[in-house]
Amino acid sequence: MLSRLTSSASDAELSDVERRDLFARQILQVTTVAPLANMVNVLSVCALLVYVVPPGHNEFRVIWGSAAFLVVLNSVRVWIPRVVLKGRYTPKHTTKYDYWALMLEVILLGLLLVVLAAAMLPVTDNSRKLVLLATFAGVMGAGAVALSTVRSIAVAWILVHSIGLLVVILPKGTTEYAVLSFQLVVYSVTLIIGVVYLWASFRSRCLAEFEAAAERQTVSLLLDDFEGGSRDWLWEVDTTGTLSHTSARLSQISGVPVSDLRTLSLRGLLDRLDVGSTKSGRAAVQVIGDHLDRLMPFREVVIPVRVDGVDRWWSLSGHPRLSEATEFVGWRGVGSDITEKYNYERRILWLAATDGLTGLPNRRTFGSELSDALGTVRTGEEVLVGILDLDNFKSVNDTLGHPVGDKLLISVAARLNRVVDGAMCARIGGDEFGVVLRGTGDGGEVFARYLDALREPFYVRGNRIEVRASIGYAGAPADSEDADTLVMSADLALYAAKSAGKNRVGRYSPVLRARARERASALQELGLAIESRQFELYYQPQVRADTGRVEGFEALLRWNHPVRGVLAPHIFIDVAEETGLIVPLGLQVLHMACAEAATWPDDTYVTVNVSPVQLMSSGFGSAVNDALEASGLSGKRLQLEITETGAVEELAVAELDRLRATGIAIALDDFGTGYSSFESLKKLPLDILKIDRSFITELNEGDSAVVTSVVEVTKALGMQSLAEGVETADQLRLLLTAGCELVQGYYVSRPMPAKEVAEYLSATAHSNGGYFHSF
Repeated sequence: MLSRLTSSASDAELSDVERRDLFARQILQVTTVAPLANMVNVLSVCALLVYVVPPGHNEFRVIWGSAAFLVVLNSVRVWIPRVVLKGRYTPKHTTKYDYWALMLEVILLGLLLVVLAAAMLPVTDNSRKLVLLATFAGVMGAGAVALSTVRSIAVAWILVHSIGLLVVILPKGTTEYAVLSFQLVVYSVTLIIGVVYLWASFRSRCLAEFEAAAERQTVSLLLDDFEGGSRDWLWEVDTTGTLSHTSARLSQISGVPVSDLRTLSLRGLLDRLDVGSTKSGRAAVQVIGDHLDRLMPFREVVIPVRVDGVDRWWSLSGHPRLSEATEFVGWRGVGSDITEKYNYERRILWLAATDGLTGLPNRRTFGSELSDALGTVRTGEEVLVGILDLDNFKSVNDTLGHPVGDKLLISVAARLNRVVDGAMCARIGGDEFGVVLRGTGDGGEVFARYLDALREPFYVRGNRIEVRASIGYAGAPADSEDADTLVMSADLALYAAKSAGKNRVGRYSPVLRARARERASALQELGLAIESRQFELYYQPQVRADTGRVEGFEALLRWNHPVRGVLAPHIFIDVAEETGLIVPLGLQVLHMACAEAATWPDDTYVTVNVSPVQLMSSGFGSAVNDALEASGLSGKRLQLEITETGAVEELAVAELDRLRATGIAIALDDFGTGYSSFESLKKLPLDILKIDRSFITELNEGDSAVVTSVVEVTKALGMQSLAEGVETADQLRLLLTAGCELVQGYYVSRPMPAKEVAEYLSATAHSNGGYFHSF
């Protein structure tokens, strides 16, 4: 086997570079391992000094120990940069220098051990001699193994020890020393054979690695063909930084002739491609330059270049080239033209961050911008978050179509985006926009400018469209420093602004959150209340103003809350309407009212309030007919009370016409408030017009013209008028003077539970028939 190892490749078969690399690898291995092993050996021998050197020889102990320490110190000096610093170590000396330094160290250390044996063998007893010779043999063997990768140094180590010890013991002339000398020779020859074997094994492994490296080099050369068929190319520079691999592909992709490339460095090429003209280019050059200076690999650094006046994007990767002696010999890497990929990725990122219709940032970007603003807010500065919602935008889509609605949103977005410099305006919903801005001024004034920007009408496809909006806003750090909480707070402020009349700016306050919690709690409890039928109807009489005759009763809803007691409708009706729970609740009320009214005299009716949401729900007409059929109540004894806002839709008008045709009466509630207009009275199929209590409360001798006008219009349209909220005799007298026909209010009677209606009717029964309230 030894012959196979030593004959695997003679030095004559190796190139000069391979011989140098093999020699460098051998030196590197031995300088990595041997100094540490020698240090351990010397420390062991120094420990023997305490035992082997007899008393009275302290001067020898000090001198010999100091010499050994100096030799070990040199070993550490060589070992630390190569092992501890590893890749950061740049050799200051040639490989031959390290070889001769190591050879000198081996000889000196071997001679020191021989001197120790020569000095101590004559003056120590047999037990100390045994320890000394055993240690000598062990150090000799361990050093041979550690130095085996450099055959000449390992053999020198063995010969210095063996020959030196033979010189010491042969002159003794005793039988014991003669036998010891023979064993020493045998031991030394065996160690030399072992060293040759280990050296040959190491040499064969290195040659195999060199062969693999050569194959890799061949593959690298074959990649030149790859350059010609793709957008990738190889680049290589020498130790001076000049391009040493200048393929036709690199010339083509860079627009620089091959002859010019050969005179350029990599940095010079980038400068010629105008990389430094952009911020991202300068940053990329800085990254590459830092890696080049520090001899650190870099990977896929994206860099903008300008080739023949066209902006392109490259990706560069590279790594330093080191010889086997760890000497820097240049750089090698690969470049790619990633322009199409880069533009595609930028487009994807843009789409992910932008609203596709308006071009504004989307909800995701809005959230990121808000989080960034909160993370960088300075002391004394405020981050304001506004949520803007267009009022009645749905009607634009319903009446003019979605294409017009989309064009309108684009125009609205363009105006909003120009209101405040430095502010970020995003589209975060269908007709909802979010604003993030920094400032220290009055947020209300700033956000009012967004409403002002919408005051001028929009012209879309020949349509003149008036747009109004409401804004709710909150600020950090006053309201919260959490992005999600701030948006939620702004939403609450927006809801409050819309509830207060729309087209206004609302500022968040903690009261709004408390109300929101109440509403959320009410919503949860409301569903349970409908299921467990916690609702009850109270009834308030409606009587003729002139005679006091009882015509009917209005059903007024009450919630028998298990904890909070009896609750009036204003506490929960809004929540029911917003969530759609008003539909099942209204159906339950309708059935209850019809069933209870069926027990009253045939000449009295019941009035049931109908929510706009309920009126527009599918199957409302069928639900009314089912309630009448289930209770046995005649349609002529049912009156549905609606509001104008819920009845102006064409579908609602058609449904009311069908119900009225069955004998059901229709009353319009709260006339004179909100959207009420005389024009709408002509469209709606009405029987009774209720005058809002706000007009009755302020009614006096000198201010009854409005009521009189309403009554006159009502009579002209063939309807009856009913005043609600009548609380005094004077109000009743003025209403009679104005010609009002029906009244309702505390002056007549407070609302009463269903069980008290029979008692009320009994108390108001007239001997000639009918029921008359006595004023």
